Formats: sequence, C-alpha cells, structure tokens
Amino acid sequence: MLDQYDLSRKADQKEYNKTVPALQERFGELQRDLRAAGIPLVLVIEGWNASGISNTVSELIHALDPRGFNFYATGSPTDDEKAHTFLWRFWVNTPAKGRIAIFARSWYSRLLAERLGGIDWKEKKKHSLQMIRTFEQQLADDGAIVLKFFLHISKEEQKRRLEEREKDLLTSWMITRGDWDFHNQYDQYLPLIEDIIRETDSKDAPWTIVEATDPRYTAIRVYTVLIRVLEARLSAEKKGQDQAGHKKDDKKRSDSVLAPVDHSLSLSKTDYVEQLEVVQRQIRVRQYQIYKRGIPMMIVYEGWDAAGKGGNILRLTQNLNPRGYSVVPVSVPNDIEKAHHYLWRFYTNFPPAGSIRIFDRSWYGRVLVERVEQLCTEEEWRRAYGEINQMEEAFVASGGGLVKFWLEIDKDEQLRRFEQRQKDPAKQWKITEDDWRNREKWDQYTIAVDEMLAKTSTPQAPWTIIESDDKYYARIKALKTVVSYIDTLL
Repeated sequence: MLDQYDLSRKADQKEYNKTVPALQERFGELQRDLRAAGIPLVLVIEGWNASGISNTVSELIHALDPRGFNFYATGSPTDDEKAHTFLWRFWVNTPAKGRIAIFARSWYSRLLAERLGGIDWKEKKKHSLQMIRTFEQQLADDGAIVLKFFLHISKEEQKRRLEEREKDLLTSWMITRGDWDFHNQYDQYLPLIEDIIRETDSKDAPWTIVEATDPRYTAIRVYTVLIRVLEARLSAEKKGQDQAGHKKDDKKRSDSVLAPVDHSLSLSKTDYVEQLEVVQRQIRVRQYQIYKRGIPMMIVYEGWDAAGKGGNILRLTQNLNPRGYSVVPVSVPNDIEKAHHYLWRFYTNFPPAGSIRIFDRSWYGRVLVERVEQLCTEEEWRRAYGEINQMEEAFVASGGGLVKFWLEIDKDEQLRRFEQRQKDPAKQWKITEDDWRNREKWDQYTIAVDEMLAKTSTPQAPWTIIESDDKYYARIKALKTVVSYIDTLL
C-alpha cells in the first residue's frame, strides 16, 4: 500500500510562500467556526521516526489561537498511566466541544511501541485495534471530527535524516538507540503499519497518507486536506445533516427483566449481624489480594430512589483500607463535563491498578434520567447502550474487574421510605422535590430500567439485581456478590 505513494513530490519555496499563508489564515478562521458550532477536532499526526511530525505540528499551531487547542506529545507512559487501561490517558485528553486536541503521535505509536517492547503482538493487536476503532467511533458519534495523518518517508530518507540530526549539536540529543532500532526494522514494520492503517481507516476517522520527503509539500498537503474536511463538516452542520447516520432500534421487548424479582426476600437482624461481620472480613482480605495482583476494580450502584444505595455502600466500605478505594458520587454534570463526551467524566475516575472505585450512580444516567427527562436526544440514548457495553468490555478485557448492582424495590415500599424520611428530622435531607417528581414517572423509568438491564447485561459485565425491599437482605447479597466475583479474578 505505502509503496504506491510518490515520495519524490516536492514544493518549491515560491509555491510554499504563495500558498501556506492563505491556508494558515483559513485554518484560523475554521478554528473559530468550530468553536462557534461546538464541534471538537481530534487531530492525529503519526509517521516514521524523523518524518517531520514536530515540524508539521509547528506549522499547524502557527495558525491557531493558543487558547483554543491542546497539544499532546505522546511518549512513554508515566507510572500513573501504566496503572490504567491502554486508552485511558487518551480518553482523558479528548477535547471539549469547540476545542482542538493535536496529538503528535498517539495511541498508534503506543501500540507499535508495545510491539518493539516484545509484547506478544498477535495476541495484543486484535484486541487493541478493536479498542481503537471503538474509541474513535464513539468520539465521532458524539460529534467530533477525527482526522489522522501518516507522514511517509523511505528507509533511505529516514537514515539520512537520523544521521543529519546526530551531527547537529542542537538535535543530536533527540536521536536514541530506539530510533535506530526502529530504523533497522523498517522493512519489518512496514507491513505492520500498513495493516494498522487499513484496519483503522473509516469514514468517520479516516487516514491520510502524506508523502513527507519535502517539508514544504508536507505542510501544504496537510493543510489542504484538513481545511477541506472542516469546511465540508461545517457546511453539513449548517444544513442540519445528520453526521452519525444511526438507525433507531425499534424492537419492542415483550418480556421484563424485573418481573421475576421476589420482593419478599428478607433476613432477620440476628442473621444479618452475624453474616455482616463475616463477609466484611472477607472483603477486607479480597481488597488486599486485588491490590497485590494489581487489578483495578469498579463497583457500580444503580437503583430506585430510596432503594438503599448509601447504606449498602457504607457496609461495603466499612472495613476497607481507605487508601485502596474511593467512592465516586455521580450527580448532574457540570459545564466542563457537559462540554465533553458523556463518558469522559467517568474515564477520569477510572481506578488505577490495585484500587477500587465505587460509583454511586454512573454512566447509566444516559439511558435512565437523561432519557426519561429528555436531557439528551433519542439518538444519543439509543446509541449509548452499545457505547457503554464497549467501554465496559474494554475495561474488563484489559484486566479490570466490574460489578454492577441494580437495587430493586416495590413502588409501595418506596412510598413508605419517602414518607418515613419526611417525618424523621435526621433523614429529611435525603428527600427532595426531585425524588417526588421522579416517582410520578415510575412507569417511564420502569421501561427505561428494564431496557437498560436487558441491553447492557453482557457476559463480561453482567448486572446483579439486588432485591432491596429488606435492607438487611440487600446488603448481605451485595457484599457476598463482591466476594464471589473477586474470587473469580484471583
């Protein structure tokens, strides 16, 4: 594939001087238009070592308002980044609406670095490429423009540039043993790079191969493609065209996941106290074990208002080492969070290796409260089922553990708890007007919950329904479930 490109292409200084200033001015105008339209741009500049990635980025940022973009030079991951999943550090750096993120090297270079580092390529490649495709598609589906450039030079040109840089005192420090190792394996890496480009080139995240022998030609080519794509997207946006093109899933469920729930399940206080002491001790031991094994773990609590999430979480954490866990209370997203992909704020709270994150409500708000209260479009919440499944499956496939609880109570039991909270001065803070308003939409929420459980309970990340009309029973079942699940990881 790459051998079909004409690496002799050049642009003389006269053509460059005539063309580039106008292109830079237009790119600056388009940056402002993207900001006004609230469209994020993810710009990836990849290529061979010494192909001119830094020079190309320098060209591009000359045209931009520095307040509107972020630049990321992807190098070796830090210890904190190593403690997370492969794409975590890129997810947390995705741009907010109207902003630009420029990656000088990216997730693709990290994948190739793992190949150079001796990690089993065949085993890693398929999983990593699927995660990358999912990552880029989710950004595009949420409205981002994803553009990827690969700067291509010959092996001979690469050698010439490496030798030239080694002779220059100002650039010699940049050339490492790894650069020469990569160069010496140029012929081995060529088909791998071609394979990666083919498998990750898509309509919504396309690759552009740039013949990069001549830096002037490289700049003109990148600007031209970039401007053409941005103009087309902004034009389509003005016409109100749907960029995602997703079809609605109009399948109706004839059965109910919640119908078989036995609301009569209970546990005596004596049995509860005895079992609680035992299971809390077991959880403390399991926390130490996953810490030693470096397993990141997430425990998600969803459920009806007044179903007992707070009390359940309290008993779960009561005997845990506070250094090894944290509780993430999820409420209405703030302005910064709203400006990103809705999953972004959860990625920022993903646990590092050996740590536990407990989510008091979660990303499922997209298909529950945001769906019922019409805080997102129907297309967005319908799309979210697949996005959530992909995120969870990628986390588990990367070595993480995930437990998801739905705390189910009867409608009459909820009313009893609401009234009890209103009467008790010590609990009145727990009941709000939103709780009563949500209760009025019980039937709408029941439909949403049932569809959520059906569509997002996967083999990798199944839901556990906790019968919660009796709080003692609910707490013990949840804690025992956590113990049993961790045992499967060890």
